[in-house]
Amino acid sequence: MAIITFWNNNTGKIGQTHSAIALATYMGVEHNYKILLISTRYDDRVTFQAFGANQRIKTLGLFNTKKQSMDLESGVEGMAKLAAANRLSPEMIPNYTNVIYKNRLEVVTAPTKKNDLDYDKIYQSCINIIGVAKKYYDIIIVDLNNGINNETTKAILKMSNVIILNIEQKMSEIQNITNLREKYDDLFSFKNTLCLINKYDKKSKYSTKNISRELGERREILSIPYDNLFADSVQEGKTAEFFLNARIRRLEDEESRTGFLIRELKRAADSVIYKLQELQMRI
Repeated sequence: MAIITFWNNNTGKIGQTHSAIALATYMGVEHNYKILLISTRYDDRVTFQAFGANQRIKTLGLFNTKKQSMDLESGVEGMAKLAAANRLSPEMIPNYTNVIYKNRLEVVTAPTKKNDLDYDKIYQSCINIIGVAKKYYDIIIVDLNNGINNETTKAILKMSNVIILNIEQKMSEIQNITNLREKYDDLFSFKNTLCLINKYDKKSKYSTKNISRELGERREILSIPYDNLFADSVQEGKTAEFFLNARIRRLEDEESRTGFLIRELKRAADSVIYKLQELQMRI
């Protein structure tokens, strides 16, 4: 029902994909929503790797009960062909996803076409794919291409219910976000956006509270702290197991990097749900 889009206007890699993966997986465990995580980013290997590209998904607990190949690369490309022929229906979407948590979280990764023209056509099809998928899933989390000049990017941002503006932890980002909201006020209003600092360091003087104050945000902006245990789980293809690990979950109340990560993910998930309720979205 709802589209939550992660996006940034930076030119480098700032950790957006890791943040999208973390929030989608956390919500898949903690909330009873049917969630689709879709990456549109060109040849995105991080999402492919994060959920076990080199190993079989375990069939334990909330995991899917049938063995699947981790052929995550073909999902968007396969759906793009159907969308181009106007044959893609909501019920067909799961045929092109991989189930991470049964009835909770499915993942489809970015297209891998090396030819720019082929990729552009597939990327344009993502508008239709997301629109159709919205009829089947409670929440769609989109890890969207950065930059604002592409018309497909603008279209996906415009159809999004909530946009998560991914920023770096530095004061110059305050002016960047202010300029963005002034220039594209139809896309990035306070009403439909949440700011999120990636790879957050709570010891920095550029804290979420200070940046929130400078941005004029009513609520403290979000953060996804860097945590080596989570980063390792992404590299090793064990992200799904990470959030089901009882030892990891017990760290929430402890003053450790991982405990702080879990607490901030809870705050981010609660903020997204609250924002949707503010917008009177039914999920």
